[in-house]
Amino acid sequence: MAGRWLAAAAAIALLGGATLTGCGGTEHADETSATRATAVHAAQHFLAGYVSPAGRVIRRDQGGDTVSEGQGYALLLAYAADDRSLFAQIWRWTQVNLQQPDSLFAYRWQDGHIVDAEPAADADTQIAWALDLAGNGWSVPADTSAAKRIAIAIADAEIGYDDQGRPTLAAGPWAVAAGSPTQVEPGYWTFPAYAALANLTGDHRWQDLTAADSSHLETLADGGVQLAPDWARLGHGANPAAEPAPQNDSAPVAGEDGLRALVWTSCQPATQTLDSRWWHLIGSTAQSGPLTRDLDGQPADREQAPLSLVAAAAAAIAAGDRLSARSLLADAGKVAAEYPTYYGDAWNGLGHILLTTNLISGCTP
Repeated sequence: MAGRWLAAAAAIALLGGATLTGCGGTEHADETSATRATAVHAAQHFLAGYVSPAGRVIRRDQGGDTVSEGQGYALLLAYAADDRSLFAQIWRWTQVNLQQPDSLFAYRWQDGHIVDAEPAADADTQIAWALDLAGNGWSVPADTSAAKRIAIAIADAEIGYDDQGRPTLAAGPWAVAAGSPTQVEPGYWTFPAYAALANLTGDHRWQDLTAADSSHLETLADGGVQLAPDWARLGHGANPAAEPAPQNDSAPVAGEDGLRALVWTSCQPATQTLDSRWWHLIGSTAQSGPLTRDLDGQPADREQAPLSLVAAAAAAIAAGDRLSARSLLADAGKVAAEYPTYYGDAWNGLGHILLTTNLISGCTP
């Protein structure tokens, strides 16, 4: 255990002399190597700390359960770390224990059995994306075939529509009810996965999602005047295109669900302008890294979270502020090391991989 923390500290220190690979300009080979080493170590730290030998991602700080989202994160990080054996183990456990007859994945597993069989669209999408990456990158036809089956199942069950007939990735099958507004989590909209799965399947529904959900984000964010909320609904109320939805009778906020949108929007040119506007909302308080923000960008609590710091780094990259982005990613690593959590460690790893390397194709800004 002590050795792992020392290694984490060493990896964090590396970031100070590294550059962000996706942001343009010329880099020295040693800077690129240091950046990649830091990112891979962050990925390996999550995998070593939370993945069992059988391939199950254990939420150690949340009762020892497993959620499909965690399996998706682990597959992406194992691919980025080029760990084929671990990737295969994670996929095997996921397939045996979570995959349903329709090819989608039960959300939650605990104490040897599924306790919530309802799929979550972000996990389904990211598992399919990871399999597509592995199938192509490692020449594994079985992974490519599995990715295609899952992608078709997602399109059939988890793509809803707004009042204008434009598609959106809904929160899950339950959120696509005839005659009711489509329920969405903007943080689920994994734009690089959209592109990969559109190319894999040739399905027009995947091909149309990028433009449609980019437009939905613009509407929800009022052109960048506010952040994307944790939850929203399409085809309802005064704005039939999209509107934030309250949760538990509280005002809509951008928390550990909605803040993910800042990362995924940095992955494609069509939404990077929106991400740069978000930087102007949160830049002055970015270092505080609050777990939750009001939609106007102001911190809504004092708990510092790696995801919040990673999200701010993504927005800073979109705005061209590489110095702030580098500092924020370093802070994300420090917070994750000081206060280890499943979610914080996952997003520290994902943030470094997605924002500073090209190890997962389709995202590096």
